Amino acid sequence: MAEGGSVVASVAAKLKEKLEAKHVEAVDLSDGCGSKIEVLVVSDRFEGMKLLERQRAVHEALEEEMKTIHAITMKCKTIKQWEDAGGGK
Repeated sequence: MAEGGSVVASVAAKLKEKLEAKHVEAVDLSDGCGSKIEVLVVSDRFEGMKLLERQRAVHEALEEEMKTIHAITMKCKTIKQWEDAGGGK
């Protein structure tokens, strides 16, 4: 597996574990090196959290991975928000 693919897989697994995410999408936007990633994280752990708090939770969950990631774009949704937007269908 390419380095970027392993970073993306590691990021997705860590987010599912640490944030008890129902759904995670992680995409390498850096042409395979894994230094620029976009993630969608769906978790009820985000319930009652403001956007910045959700993003901080993602950063904390990815503390080790963030040492090699140059940029990360996040969408952090509760399960209800995700389902209301048509996710999971």
